[in-house]
Amino acid sequence: MTAATLIPWLVVICLVAPLGAAAVIIVLTRRVIFKAAGWFATATSALTFLAALIALIGWWGGTDRHAIVVSWPWIQLGTSTTGATWLYLGVLYDDLTAAMLVMVTGVSALVHLYSIGYMAGDKRYNLFFAYLSLFAFSMLGIVVANSLIMLFVFWELVGLTSYLLIGFWFERRGPQQAAKKAFVMNRIGDAGFLVGFGILFYQLGGKVLLPAAAGHDANMFDAILAALGPEFSFADPPAWLTAAGIGLFFGAMGKSAQFPLHTWLPDAMEGPTPVSSIVHSATMVAAGVYLTGRIYPILTPQAHLFIATIGLITLVMAAFMALVMTDIKRVLAYSTLSQLGYMVLALGVGAWTFALYHLITHAFFKCCLFQCSGSVIRAMHHEQDMRRYGGLFKKLPVTGTCYMVSMLAIAGASIPFTAIGLSGFYSKDGIIAGAFNYGNLMQDAGWWGSLFWLGPVVIALVTPFYMARSFALTFMGTPRDPDRYSHAHEAGWTMVVPQVILAFMAVVAGWFFFKDFIVAAEQRLDPTNAGMVLLQPASLIEAEHGAHRQLDLDGMHRTHTVLLHGITWIVMIAAGLLMYRPGFKHGERIASLPVIRLLHHWAYNKFYFDALYDLVAIGLGKAVAHLAYIVDTYIVDALANLAAALTRWAAWGAGAVDHHVVDGAVNGAAAVTHHGGQLLRQTHAGRIRSYVLTLVATTALVMTTVLIIVILRP
Repeated sequence: MTAATLIPWLVVICLVAPLGAAAVIIVLTRRVIFKAAGWFATATSALTFLAALIALIGWWGGTDRHAIVVSWPWIQLGTSTTGATWLYLGVLYDDLTAAMLVMVTGVSALVHLYSIGYMAGDKRYNLFFAYLSLFAFSMLGIVVANSLIMLFVFWELVGLTSYLLIGFWFERRGPQQAAKKAFVMNRIGDAGFLVGFGILFYQLGGKVLLPAAAGHDANMFDAILAALGPEFSFADPPAWLTAAGIGLFFGAMGKSAQFPLHTWLPDAMEGPTPVSSIVHSATMVAAGVYLTGRIYPILTPQAHLFIATIGLITLVMAAFMALVMTDIKRVLAYSTLSQLGYMVLALGVGAWTFALYHLITHAFFKCCLFQCSGSVIRAMHHEQDMRRYGGLFKKLPVTGTCYMVSMLAIAGASIPFTAIGLSGFYSKDGIIAGAFNYGNLMQDAGWWGSLFWLGPVVIALVTPFYMARSFALTFMGTPRDPDRYSHAHEAGWTMVVPQVILAFMAVVAGWFFFKDFIVAAEQRLDPTNAGMVLLQPASLIEAEHGAHRQLDLDGMHRTHTVLLHGITWIVMIAAGLLMYRPGFKHGERIASLPVIRLLHHWAYNKFYFDALYDLVAIGLGKAVAHLAYIVDTYIVDALANLAAALTRWAAWGAGAVDHHVVDGAVNGAAAVTHHGGQLLRQTHAGRIRSYVLTLVATTALVMTTVLIIVILRP
């Protein structure tokens, strides 16, 4: 069996196995107490990772690595002269799918194993693993989808399952609010996704629904690019294509929590820590970056500029918020926002491969950081405020070591003045190199073009500082809560082993893949296709110049290594550890400076975005609801009440006429008849003597009357 034949079936196994696991757990839980739910779900997740790994090996071993697309008819849309038109479901397997599939399944398996220990004793233990398996199924559906419509179906399933996982402890108010906030924010982004999809459908028709016609075995965007025609040029793209790309990117802004739809992600930390480690660091939030990478072939220079700007704002803003947070999970959440900003910026500036490279390396070290934070939280009896920690390295040596390794990875640590470092060093380095290139191309547009490389460079210095702060407050110094500290201990092996594996991957991932990504980058420097250039996006000012300019990636990388990562990461980590060391007076003096206090206040209050949304969005919603209440109460209800009153009055009048006139006449006639009958009744006593006496009296009266009339008559 060839790789092209085997790989689609392995992909189907990856997709179906988590769904089957969720179904089995739900069914058996309803029948009996399924005590092995965690292990069953973990074994199934390990099976998907094994299938993804075998597919990757087969893919790498192939000589002809063209995309593999297999489609099956799903819904018949109609008929035409050429036959029936179908909507297809299927799988797309290429370089991007191969890397994402292994990362998602691998991280998922480790999180499942970690959850066995973390969720032990929870009253809805089985249901948690059912939800977790459903989430894995939904995320894998996004990764392997071969069309936009199929991708959107699984996109919404990810939104649903993340809502269930964030609000898993729904009896608490925090998870309730966080789940609803995440759901609503993502629906806002999804509305933009549908607008972008609608524009493509309006302009190109059914081609955006189906893979290419020939056997339906092509990339989902081949038909779109073909429909644009041979005369199409990214130097002068149509406005609708820009609008479509930005609309689709809005969906990514929601899922990847990019400015201004970023406020839901920190609140989502209310869910269980395994949810944070898989949903909000490694997979779901990465879905937006994956989508942007997938639609990269149709992004215009204007869309690139918009995406790069959003990524730049997010990475800078979130890093400064991470500097001041005291909740350990919120520090990591804002760190995730900042790193996602790096990825989105990379896609905007054209560093496509390094954006997705950083997505993969970030999954390892950020998932490890979240798992380490979960171990700390459990050891400290669910206390999440780092100001109550201190000295925990003695109690949790393995967790502390894994946290430190991941801290160095996200900081981009390397051996000074060499190109040898941890995974984050390689992926972030490529992003900053691409940002330098884009900034140089944008210099003709004004000074602001320099912001595209200055922002990521500055935050590359801020990141090690706030990570060192979290490490110092948590693991160094003396215990600040002796009662909790005295009971702290290392977690069980089901929680520790995943941390160790993830920390190991955070170290070595860059060693294996960096050269491959450099080669992939150089291969994408194609001067005939400005839209597909990796580090050479078509400039808004001079598209042709951007398309044909050559770039020494390796030399750029080495220059950046010496200038930025050679020694600065050591300085910033040392500064963070020193400043937050207990008893360091200079740190308190720096923090007391008016400017620092003002910036701290703004950052600690999340730059008042939540307050702004409460005032504008929620306040406006409440105002509209109040206006609707007034209209309903004083206009709609008033008219209804007036109509009811008029009806009551009319009914009263009709009742009065009926009672006093109609019924009165009938009753009066009945009364006269009754009384007349009573009088006549008196004449019928039943006595003959009375009858004779009455007859004689009546006859005498009549005769007397006649006699009087005759006498008186003239």
